[in-house]
Amino acid sequence: MLGSDIDLLITVLIIILAIALGGIIVLIMLSSKGNASRLEENSQKELSKSNPKATFNKHDVMKFMEFDKIEDDMIIQENGNKFIMVLRCQGINYDLMSETEMLAVEEGFSNFLNTLKYPIQLYVQARSLNLEESINTYKERLGMLREDYNKTETAAYNTKRANKLTLKEKEAIDFEVRKKKILLEYGADIINYVEKMSLNRNILQRKYYVVVSYYASELGLATNFTKEEAHDLAYSELYTRCRSIASALTPCGVESSIMKSDELAEMLYIAYNKDDADVFNIKKAIDNGFYRLYSTAQDVLEKKQIAIDNAVREQAVVEAELALKKAVERLRKANDITYEEELSDNAKSQAMQLILDNSDQFDPNVVDMALTDLNSQMKVPVIDVEEAEAMMKANKIDLKGEGEESETPTTIETPVADQIVNNTFSTDDEANPIKTF
Repeated sequence: MLGSDIDLLITVLIIILAIALGGIIVLIMLSSKGNASRLEENSQKELSKSNPKATFNKHDVMKFMEFDKIEDDMIIQENGNKFIMVLRCQGINYDLMSETEMLAVEEGFSNFLNTLKYPIQLYVQARSLNLEESINTYKERLGMLREDYNKTETAAYNTKRANKLTLKEKEAIDFEVRKKKILLEYGADIINYVEKMSLNRNILQRKYYVVVSYYASELGLATNFTKEEAHDLAYSELYTRCRSIASALTPCGVESSIMKSDELAEMLYIAYNKDDADVFNIKKAIDNGFYRLYSTAQDVLEKKQIAIDNAVREQAVVEAELALKKAVERLRKANDITYEEELSDNAKSQAMQLILDNSDQFDPNVVDMALTDLNSQMKVPVIDVEEAEAMMKANKIDLKGEGEESETPTTIETPVADQIVNNTFSTDDEANPIKTF
């Protein structure tokens, strides 16, 4: 009886140990799977960091920017289902007003809010004061003042020199010149002051906007409109709303106007590029061909490869030029021709070309004699000199003009000209049969 109890106890212990061992194995397997998944996630994160282009998604950027495009003085959102028009408002100095003026502004603004039948947004944008355009305008005006001053000074000098003037007349002329000079110096001082003030980046200015939105769903479900029709109807409705808002703000002393497409682009550009907008503003971006508020750069390896290819091409051009120069030098040495002789041969070859172009105006024998004479004077003649003289004798033309006149009538053929053309003419250079050396 005792032995059977012991066997039962041993069996129970074995079962317990087996269950415990199985649990340990299961825990080990689960932990290994968890580690493997974490390693895979870490590897994917490292891959995305090393290759950001692989994880770039245009839709993510568009979702971040929250608008599709700017068109017809409207910001279009949600794939053409939401349209926004913006009013730019001129701020008023409320604190410097009298109590009566303050009360009038408050009453006007209260009436404006009570008459609203649709939601609006008030947007205030703080910008660094950019005086670049004002400075450029001042410099243009200063140039006009300087030109006017120079003309006045020159006219006064000529008038004094050409005419006999009284003392009062001279003083009047000097006063006019002095007035122009003072005005010019004053303008230069203003520009210097504004340029120094523009260096202070802590000067901020606030822009005030009223944002009016319109949804395509407001058109109603009874009718089916196309995208173009919904766009036109939204523009008409937004324009009407903005005009009514502008009229309601007038009693408050607030002047407002509907923003154009380029002004909307500038507002969004500054909103998304607060740090860079002062250095590289929207006008410079548009002038340089940037028509989007986001961009994707090339991979650094691609940029390096392009730079290497450009460097190879530049080096190839240099090597080609050097090889051509060496070939020309070797050709000169082989022909034993100097630079001055080469220039002379080129001039004579062009003279031969002129004679050939106008050969129909002269006697053929005269043409042959002139070509033979120029050919014999060349360091590297087009055809052999003895061959040219032999052709001339065969044609019974006396090169020296000393022989007796031949009883045979003078032939009208031009063998020397024909031979020169045959020796130098090619289909690749039909317009210029005489080659340069």
